[in-house]
Amino acid sequence: MWAGADKCSPFRMWISRYGTRCESPSTVVPTMAPGIGTLMIWCCPSCHGELVSNAMLLECGPCARQFPVVCEVPDLRLEAPTWIDYETDRSRALIIDELASAKGVETAIYDVFRHSRKFSHEKSTYRVKQVYASIERCTDQLQTWLAATVQLGPIVDLGCGPGQMSAAAAGQDRQIAGIDVSIEWLTIAKHLIRAYGGEPQLAAGLAEALPIKSNSLGALVSLDVIEHVGGQQAYANEIARVLGPNGRFAITTPNRFSLSPEPHVGVWGVGYLPVPWQAPWVKLASGSQYEYTRLLSVKETTRIFNDASMTDFEVIFPPIADEEIAIFSPLRTKLAHRYNQIIRNKFMKLLAPYFGAYYRVLGSTAKIETTP
Repeated sequence: MWAGADKCSPFRMWISRYGTRCESPSTVVPTMAPGIGTLMIWCCPSCHGELVSNAMLLECGPCARQFPVVCEVPDLRLEAPTWIDYETDRSRALIIDELASAKGVETAIYDVFRHSRKFSHEKSTYRVKQVYASIERCTDQLQTWLAATVQLGPIVDLGCGPGQMSAAAAGQDRQIAGIDVSIEWLTIAKHLIRAYGGEPQLAAGLAEALPIKSNSLGALVSLDVIEHVGGQQAYANEIARVLGPNGRFAITTPNRFSLSPEPHVGVWGVGYLPVPWQAPWVKLASGSQYEYTRLLSVKETTRIFNDASMTDFEVIFPPIADEEIAIFSPLRTKLAHRYNQIIRNKFMKLLAPYFGAYYRVLGSTAKIETTP
């Protein structure tokens, strides 16, 4: 059930306290979410029914579920176990929206890392640089390895975070809609996309229950997301559901069996352990939590997509991009260049599933379009 389904739910109390405030604590703005009127792909994540505007809410006609609109972003998340607390996330989105409007989006991005993610000043500053470097990298990706995937729309970036892919598309006079589990990040994405000349088409949702109509997308991109999804089979099933006939998809993910440290916690050897041992080992080695990360091997990913009736895809281990290496430390830069030399060797590519850093999955659906 959605938190918004019950009139006495925390969602109802939150909306009565804040409305869809986007300016100051005393301001309530009944606003329509970007994309609801122009990008007709959003729907109820539970029954996939049509959404209609109802005062400060969006309401599903068939099942009568109601969803808030926070800082212009529709909150179409179902209640499910996840790393994020929805009410805290909504409240932080309001703060970030005001901060981005008053002091700029770069300051707001720093605030997310510093206060929501509890990073140090140095790490927060570094991650801000990563966000902006990623826009340049996304611009290049849209013109290179993603070009064949994003030929036809509508296009959705699943797990868009602060919206770098959509901002890069806006800089090319194109549009890519974004979905993420965090409205705080989507609020950043709204400001970032507008800074690059685009108009945001954003929604908060779960990868396991997408608020997207069936067979409605021409393409879906999801970079470094599947490893954070609780229901990884449901994630693949949803991608198969929302893509139209001959729809294309592209995902990237760190390799479970990589010789490098686990990229989220910096601990060596995590992926080589049985899954039940991984979180205890990470906790022992670094003190970090590891409950909401699950890296997949190539074999595991292949099985998941096959079970979702998607068999037309290929797995590729690419070199590390120069734009990413540019912000590495000197030691990491040296190691990255050495890795790129190895991964380009034809023989070593065959062994990449057992040592490679990360991989791409590129494919299409095999649906047959029928007429009534």
